[in-house]
Amino acid sequence: MYKYFWLLLLPLLANADDTLTPQNAETQYELGMRYARGIKVQRDDIRAKQLLESAAKQDHSKAIYALGWLYYSGRGVKVDNHLAVELFRRAATNDLPEAQYMLGIMYGQGKGITKDSSLSLYWIKQAAKKGHTAAQKIVNKLFGTTTIHHQVNP
Repeated sequence: MYKYFWLLLLPLLANADDTLTPQNAETQYELGMRYARGIKVQRDDIRAKQLLESAAKQDHSKAIYALGWLYYSGRGVKVDNHLAVELFRRAATNDLPEAQYMLGIMYGQGKGITKDSSLSLYWIKQAAKKGHTAAQKIVNKLFGTTTIHHQVNP
């Protein structure tokens, strides 16, 4: 019953003193994403990064992925593709399809990591299996199906 009570507090937390950081990883992630997107608060990439880092330290997969995006895109931080890859890898190994897809793309492009088509395909297939639409489109284009039969070990 009270499982999602903290969601009701997000608007209050978002307008609270910036020194207040919630301790719950999910709350940190949600609030960080509000700052990153400018939802009911002024967009603030620095504050978003702080909150996402706090949640990532607690192994919150979506926060780890979002933090990777900040480093990939250079929002509030200097672009760092190597760090983005490591963050995407960390979230991908926690079975987050978005991170698996991005890790596959990074391997395919050789951004922040040595280009590796086999690992690119492996991670894109993993994301496709979990229903990631863009990954499924790539698999469908390559193989004519979204059904995955062949596995490549990372």
